[in-house]
Amino acid sequence: MSNQPLHETPLRRLGDRADGFSLLRKPIEALGFWSAIALPFLYVPLVVSGLQTTSAQYACILLIVLHVVSLVAGREYHAE
Repeated sequence: MSNQPLHETPLRRLGDRADGFSLLRKPIEALGFWSAIALPFLYVPLVVSGLQTTSAQYACILLIVLHVVSLVAGREYHAE
């Protein structure tokens, strides 16, 4: 049996190394977790105002991409 966790994530693999990134892993996970919670509140004004303009459509796409990135970065966060 190996001592590896059942699900390895890229962030966890980088954080297990003995370099400076291991110090940044926890803050990145926390930021990703809390961003994933807060970002959906920014969808409301966009949807209410409508997505008729190109800039509103780009903003919505950007929010979705940021939300996915924050979900991936924050999925290993455990507040201890």
